[in-house]
Amino acid sequence: MAEGSFRARALAAALALAALAGGVAAAQSTDPNDQSLPGVPGIQMPSPLPQPTVSGTPIPYPAYGTPAPDVAALKTKKGVPQSISLADSIRIAVALSPTFALDNAQWAAIHAKYTSSIQAYYPGLSATASMGRAYSNGSSSTSTSITSPSPAAAAPLVSAPPTKAPFGVYSQGTFSQESAGITLTQLIYDGGRTIAAIRSAKEADIAGRATLLRQLQALALNVANAYYTVLEDNATVAADAQLVHEFEVNEASVAAQIRNGAAARSDIAAAQYQTAQARGNLVTAQGTAIGAQATFATTLGIDADALVVPQQIVAQPAAPNPSYAASLKRALIMRPDYIAAAYNVQSAQENLRYAKLARFPSLAAAASDTVGRTFTDCYSTTTTAANGAVVPYSLCPGPEGWSNDKSVALNLSIPIYDQGQTNYNVAVAQSQLDQNIATLNSTKLTVESDVRSALATLISSRASLVQAKSELTSAQVSLDATQAQYRVGATTILNVVTAEANLTTAQSAYITALYGVYTAYQNYLYATGISDVQI
Repeated sequence: MAEGSFRARALAAALALAALAGGVAAAQSTDPNDQSLPGVPGIQMPSPLPQPTVSGTPIPYPAYGTPAPDVAALKTKKGVPQSISLADSIRIAVALSPTFALDNAQWAAIHAKYTSSIQAYYPGLSATASMGRAYSNGSSSTSTSITSPSPAAAAPLVSAPPTKAPFGVYSQGTFSQESAGITLTQLIYDGGRTIAAIRSAKEADIAGRATLLRQLQALALNVANAYYTVLEDNATVAADAQLVHEFEVNEASVAAQIRNGAAARSDIAAAQYQTAQARGNLVTAQGTAIGAQATFATTLGIDADALVVPQQIVAQPAAPNPSYAASLKRALIMRPDYIAAAYNVQSAQENLRYAKLARFPSLAAAASDTVGRTFTDCYSTTTTAANGAVVPYSLCPGPEGWSNDKSVALNLSIPIYDQGQTNYNVAVAQSQLDQNIATLNSTKLTVESDVRSALATLISSRASLVQAKSELTSAQVSLDATQAQYRVGATTILNVVTAEANLTTAQSAYITALYGVYTAYQNYLYATGISDVQI
C-alpha cells in the first residue's frame, strides 16, 4: 500500500515537472511586446520600454520612462583620455584643478617673502638722475653797479640815450641743469635682527610648502574617492540591470505556473512587485552614476560632461593589516600638516626674537657720489653807469658750472623710547608663538585620531568584504533553491520574493563593501601622509 502510494506521488511529480517545463518554454517564446498574460484573464504583464540590457551596450537613461539622452551623453575632450587610471587622474587634477591653483598661488606669496628677505644680507644700491630747465625774470628794488663785460663777451641789445632806472635792476635768464648720483648703504650690525627675520621667513616657507603638499594630498584623496565612487555606482547599475533581468525571468516563470494551473493567479502580483522595485532601483542607480561621473570630471578640473571614465580595477590580494604603532610612527614622520605645524613654531620663535631685537642699536654705512652741471642758455640784465644811465647787456650763451659731491658716513641708531611700540610687537609675537605651539599639539592629537580611525576602518572594511561576498553567495544559492522549490510547488511565492529581496540587499552590500575597501585604503594612506604626489 505504501509502495503504491509512493509510485503514484512520483508519477504526479514527473507529470508536473513536464508541464512546468513546457509552460516555461511557452512563456519564454511569447512575444515580449504582448502585455497580456495568456490563459489568465485580467492579469497584465508590464513591459515598459526601453528595456535594460545586460550586455556590453550602454543602458539608455532612464531605462524606464521618458528618454533623456542628453543628460547621460558624454563628450570627448581634446587631450583628455576617455579611459583613465587613478594615477593619470591625479596628474590631470594637479594640472587643471582650480582648487590646487589657488593653493599654489597662496604658497607663492609665502615663498616670495622668504626670497626677498634674503636680500637683506647684501648692500643696498640706488641711483638718481635729473635733467631740467629753469626760467627766471624780475627786478630788484635798488640799483646795483656792476662792471661791464668785455666787448667780446657782451653784446649790447639796443643803443639808447642814457636814462635813469626808475625801478632798479631788471634781469631775465634761461638755465639748464643736469645731475646724476649713486648711493650705497650696508647694514653692519643690528643685534641679529635681520638674521632672525630671514630665519623666520625660511621656516614659514618650509611650513607653507608642507601645507601645500598636504593640500595636494587632499586633492589626490578627493580624486580617488570620486574615482571609486564612479566605479561603485557603475557596478551598481550593472548589478541592478542583471537583477531586473533575473526578476523578469522569474516573473515569466510564475506566469507559466499560472497558465499550467500550478500556482495561484495572485502570485503574479508579488513577482511583478519585485520586478517593478528592481526597475526603480535601476533608474535611481543610473541617476546616481551620472552625478558621480560629473563630480569626478569636475574634480579633475574639466567639464562635467567630459568623456573620462575610470578604468576597471583588478582585484589584488589584500595586504596584511598594519599595526597602530607602526602606522602612527610613520604618520608623525610623513604627515605634511604635522611637519608644517612644527616649522610654524620655529618660525614664530624667530619672529619673537626679531621683535625683541628692536631694542638693540643698529649701525649702517653709507657712501654717495653726485655729479651736476649747470648751463646758462641766455642771460639778460641792465646796469647803471656812473652818470646814472641804464645800460642793458646780455650773455647768450652764458658761463657753465659743474659740481661733484662725495660723502662717506656711518649711521648709528639707538632706540630710546618708542611709545611702547616694541613692547606691543613683542607681546603679539609671543601670542603667535603660543598659538602655534597649541596648534602643533592639536595637530599631533588629530594625527593620532586620524590614524587610529583610518586603520580601524580599513581592517573592518576588509573583514566586511569577506562577509559580504559570503552573504552574496548564500543569497544567490538560496534564491536558486527557492525558485526550484516553487516550480515543483514545494514553497510559496512569498518565499521567492523574500529570497529575491535578500539577493538585492546582498548584491548592494557586496558592491559597497568592495569599493569601501579601496576607499578605506586611500583614507589610510592620507591619514599616514603616504602619497606618490610631490611638489
